[in-house]
Amino acid sequence: MLDAVAAFLLSTVGDFVLEVLLIGVFYWPGWLILRVLTLGKYPPPRPQSHNEYFVSSIPLILALAGLTFYFS
Repeated sequence: MLDAVAAFLLSTVGDFVLEVLLIGVFYWPGWLILRVLTLGKYPPPRPQSHNEYFVSSIPLILALAGLTFYFS
């Protein structure tokens, strides 16, 4: 029973952090980076659906790649 409660709490907190931190903070830098790299083709305007998690993960991927190149 306690395992189920802990799993539920971790899942809820994880989803909240993922939603707020990833989408809330990193979406707009990712949007800008992708607009520049794809010459304005992706992501599409807001009413059209697109993968917001992918757009939000681009700044994190670039930061990790930059750190890897810096420290290697």
